[in-house]
Amino acid sequence: MPDGRLLQWLKQDLHNSEHGPSDEALSELVEDAERLIKLYLERPTKLRPSMVAGELNSLATHLEKGTKAAETLGNQGLRVIVAMSEANQDSGDLDMRRHILYLQRMASLSRKAAAAAQAHNLSTQDDRGGPTPTQELRELVSALMLSYQEVLGIRPTHTVDKDVHLAVRGFTGFVKEALRLYAPEGVVFEPRRIDKVVEEKLDIRDFEYFDPPPLR
Repeated sequence: MPDGRLLQWLKQDLHNSEHGPSDEALSELVEDAERLIKLYLERPTKLRPSMVAGELNSLATHLEKGTKAAETLGNQGLRVIVAMSEANQDSGDLDMRRHILYLQRMASLSRKAAAAAQAHNLSTQDDRGGPTPTQELRELVSALMLSYQEVLGIRPTHTVDKDVHLAVRGFTGFVKEALRLYAPEGVVFEPRRIDKVVEEKLDIRDFEYFDPPPLR
């Protein structure tokens, strides 16, 4: 079940939207936010250097298998995916080739990353410091922005309130509320820092290269 607190915040923030998202879409975004914050901000156990290349190669292998399955299913499979997502899209517009190309691209990138990890021992370099909290926030905001735009079908906005000189509504407000609710204990980002990172990341709204093709 999605967290009712963030769900209620979203409904209140979007109540004047001309074409408000469905409850199902809002719930999906809330679940995405909780999952992504955990993924980016909770400190995982570091992999041994020898494991990094192996895990990347495993990822590539499964992506390649997924590509073959997508090729076999073709548009017939994509129609079922669209139906399950409740996306309102004409079947004539469906094209599985875009999804196949995305899987192929990610498999190729995973193979290249595995080779780099094997050759340069990147995980050992990570052990000497790792990403900074601001880097993690940037990656998290990027992921949340893509999810917000894809799931809700709403272009993320960053609007500063003239009274408090901070963004409190829209996408930036959503990020702040989600962090308040789900960030691990002791992980706190200064509001102006969040504003700055969102501003830096607004170009992602038009960046399609690493996005899976939308189903709707």
